[in-house]
Amino acid sequence: MERNYELLKQVLSIPTKTYQEDLMIDFITNWLEENGIPYYVDDLYNIYATKQTDQDIEYFPCVVAHTDTVHSIDTINVREEMLPNAQKEVKLALKAYNDQGEPTGIGGDDKCGVYSCLELLKELPNLKAAFFVAEETGCKGSFNSDPKFFENVGYAIQFDAPENNMISEFLMSRPMFKRDSEFFKVGGQLITEHFPGDTKYHRHPYTDIYPLNQKYGISCFNISAGYYNYHTRNEYVVVDDTYNGIKVGRLMIDQLGYTKH
Repeated sequence: MERNYELLKQVLSIPTKTYQEDLMIDFITNWLEENGIPYYVDDLYNIYATKQTDQDIEYFPCVVAHTDTVHSIDTINVREEMLPNAQKEVKLALKAYNDQGEPTGIGGDDKCGVYSCLELLKELPNLKAAFFVAEETGCKGSFNSDPKFFENVGYAIQFDAPENNMISEFLMSRPMFKRDSEFFKVGGQLITEHFPGDTKYHRHPYTDIYPLNQKYGISCFNISAGYYNYHTRNEYVVVDDTYNGIKVGRLMIDQLGYTKH
């Protein structure tokens, strides 16, 4: 599937920081309107989108990202550079600089996730997506997510792990899936087949699927989205790694289907 490279650069160029997420929220809602995808925004400015072509869907897959980054609000000029991935292969990457030529941090955590969700909303006929505010300060948006929206969500896939071969198996010591489940059997096999190198199953502090798993009892994956040196001014995004994360997410949805996991 051909990816929208210009959309990726556009998303990465939007300044956004926790509690200063207006530009990103406006961009996402405008994009949803332009593409005819129904959505609503709650009081915290979480965005909930539902694309439905088939009327007999009982449970939707839900893709997840957060709209804040840790970087200070500044002008973002996205530049193409050749930089290494996790396997030390030098590849096309995107990095951010301000008007003074200083690196600012591109905010791939989690603008890569935002882009991934938009691409899958464009591509798939039936899908839910949630874009949460204030993840970086303790998942404030997702902890206060709308239960109504998640009543018919069967599982969630978040694009908020760094590099190109990481999975969040535990968040705050809570497992996001069971190893003996069909969810892991299908998803784990796809990850092994399509992520480069040795897959790393991690215990990470938190991201938005943690409260979703806790509140709604759904199985969740958080997978690599292609960003490196996250939370630093020298953060960058390896384009192929972001695309590969989207491909793996799409394959998961294709094989896990529209059921509860």
